Amino acid sequence: TDEELGAMREVRSYLIEEYGIEESRIGLVFLALATINCKLRVEEAAKKVKKFLDIISDCGIPEGVDNALWKEESAHELRHYLPCGVDHNGSRIMWVASDSSCSVEEERNHALAGLMHFVAIHADNTSLRDGFSLVIDLTDKPSKKVGNESKLQKLYQAYPQRPQTILIAGTNPVTRLFVNAAIKIASIFTKQKVLDRIRFVTVEQAMQKFPKGSAPTKYGGGGGEITNIEQWTKMRLESFPVPVL
Repeated sequence: TDEELGAMREVRSYLIEEYGIEESRIGLVFLALATINCKLRVEEAAKKVKKFLDIISDCGIPEGVDNALWKEESAHELRHYLPCGVDHNGSRIMWVASDSSCSVEEERNHALAGLMHFVAIHADNTSLRDGFSLVIDLTDKPSKKVGNESKLQKLYQAYPQRPQTILIAGTNPVTRLFVNAAIKIASIFTKQKVLDRIRFVTVEQAMQKFPKGSAPTKYGGGGGEITNIEQWTKMRLESFPVPVL
């Protein structure tokens, strides 16, 4: 809408004038997504975009976000996301599988893949405007630490997102302590109403929250009929309209 485009222009100007961020680092699709997810609140959106740009710079992406969001060289890191369909409200499901670690050398690709999937999840009107369902699956979380877990946790918390449902599945006493600590840290940056949406569930309970055809094939669902997460992500990115500002 004209109101949304106007807010996007204001956010971009704020980033450039108040934070000194180069325009080349502010991708228009990401700008649009952040502005809409912040409900057109200019200062809030600008603050979140700046925070995200600062964190991905620490992950080896000093150039920021451009409009060519698909990065072939980083697509292999999409392995951390299980293909899913939509929830009962018609919004996309993001199911994050924590079954493998990210090496320090892969931080750049990991961050770029996360950005690609994040934008792809929002590439329809329902998910963009009403939010999405988030499942963090800790079923097979590696016990061995890499050393970059804190940095990556800050990355995950920096997305300008509005999940309507947050399910943390497959925890045990050890991972539950880790998650509780992460939530405590997140409370510094995240609104309480978002934290209040967090629920600890079993994988079976998470599956029951969604249509069977939309749940991951790993657990007996239909995976939203997505057979290749890389091709699906690329297609969704290409369908996201670039705003003319």
